[in-house]
Amino acid sequence: MSHFITLLSEDHRRVEQLFEQYEQSGDVQVAMQVCLQLSVHALIEEEMFYGLYSAKVDNAGAAEARAEHQEVKNLILQLESMDPEGDAFATTMTQLKAAVAHHVDEEEHKMFPKMLERLPETSEILGQEMVARRTVIEAQMRADREVGMAPSTVSQKPTSSPEAGWSPASDS
Repeated sequence: MSHFITLLSEDHRRVEQLFEQYEQSGDVQVAMQVCLQLSVHALIEEEMFYGLYSAKVDNAGAAEARAEHQEVKNLILQLESMDPEGDAFATTMTQLKAAVAHHVDEEEHKMFPKMLERLPETSEILGQEMVARRTVIEAQMRADREVGMAPSTVSQKPTSSPEAGWSPASDS
């Protein structure tokens, strides 16, 4: 059985490892794997975690997490449209890594503990549902990639939000 925290934390470690691989190699395929993994992870959280978290735990925390996801999505969209050999690509990967690190820290040290405290009975079932959903999302994104669509095509559009008063982070 999978616990949702285990599943999402494993995603976080996998992406951290991919960022390290990219930093060491500069391999564009590794960078695109980062984007794919983040896209899958974000979609799972948005579909299955944030609504529940908003309704039962912390509405403002869910809204902040959605805004952070949007920042990551915007960076991924930029990367997918850039020349991977240019300096801007590496700079944007560095920005993406920093945004993801901040988001991961907040999830693992604030959101996950609050969710467990408030809804301990949901952790196993939510984890199981996330595993099943991941299989579907990964298959779709890989199929999209095979026909030349960017991994973010499905998941990177701004997400709707059930949180009252939520608005995307303003561009500065």
